[in-house]
Amino acid sequence: MRSPSDRHWREELKDLFSLHAGERRGVLWLLTLCCLALVWVVYEQWWRADPVGDAASLELAWSKLDTSSGPPIRVAQGSDPEVDRSEHRLFHFDPNALPTEQWVQLGLSERQAEAIHKFEARGGRFRTKADLAKMFVVKPDLFVQWKPFIDLPDSLPRPSRVASPTYTWSPDSASDRGTQVRTEGVGRPRHERVEVNTADTTELVAVPGIGPAFARGIVKFRDRLGGFHSLDQLSEVYVLRDKPDAVARIRDKLVVDEGKVHRFPLNTFTAEELGPHPYAGWKLAKALVAYRTQHGPFRDVADIKGCVLVTDSVYRKLAPYLTPE
Repeated sequence: MRSPSDRHWREELKDLFSLHAGERRGVLWLLTLCCLALVWVVYEQWWRADPVGDAASLELAWSKLDTSSGPPIRVAQGSDPEVDRSEHRLFHFDPNALPTEQWVQLGLSERQAEAIHKFEARGGRFRTKADLAKMFVVKPDLFVQWKPFIDLPDSLPRPSRVASPTYTWSPDSASDRGTQVRTEGVGRPRHERVEVNTADTTELVAVPGIGPAFARGIVKFRDRLGGFHSLDQLSEVYVLRDKPDAVARIRDKLVVDEGKVHRFPLNTFTAEELGPHPYAGWKLAKALVAYRTQHGPFRDVADIKGCVLVTDSVYRKLAPYLTPE
């Protein structure tokens, strides 16, 4: 005879596994999906053919193609499957501003060529062959094949050393004090300061104290501003905001050409033009346009102070980017 506790345990177990029609359908769908996933894994691991063909046979086939435009690109095992190398040839080229079609002929995919164009759009520039090898989309084996055809120097010339004045002591016949005679001698290299409004990231990285992250941040903020009018603005660059020591170290190596600053004509700018500027914003740009419409043209830049949104701090920042012309 079964005890009450035994019957109670069996009833609880029966309740646990009892499912209504909706729950049974859900469990069935879940089991079906699990089975399909298992079949897909087995297919990918053991049954699917390797899409990468034999490199030797591919290279033999390419060698039969017309070689009038240069030697074919040699394919390594594990190369990008998106790249069709059947029409690829080597030719002399300058990687700066090279069209996508020619990058594809050299062995890159259109997506890889677009990555290089984005680098150039941010101010990047190739000055030596080694600069191209630093691009993550350029595989080492591909660069080795390109290297003899790149129309760039292997390295930049070293900075020239200029003569700096030295002084020797020459006795004075009229007195015992003597005089200092200035003579020319070879001194330490003279480092010219870099103009921050025209330099690209490569030129900025060459400045002691500026790494790739600082260079990208400076160029990005400069492009948003339309150019720096003062080196004090370096402290507003996102990656330099909490690094006053770094700003102090690099500002002596930079110079600003205010003539390169993009300025907005005071009486013709639109809200759409001024709104994206970091010192303005859409709210202020619309307010200035409305104020100008209501009160007439501005006579000079100081007239924008009549707009209630233009505080003293806003005026100090924004005024260098406006011109009464």
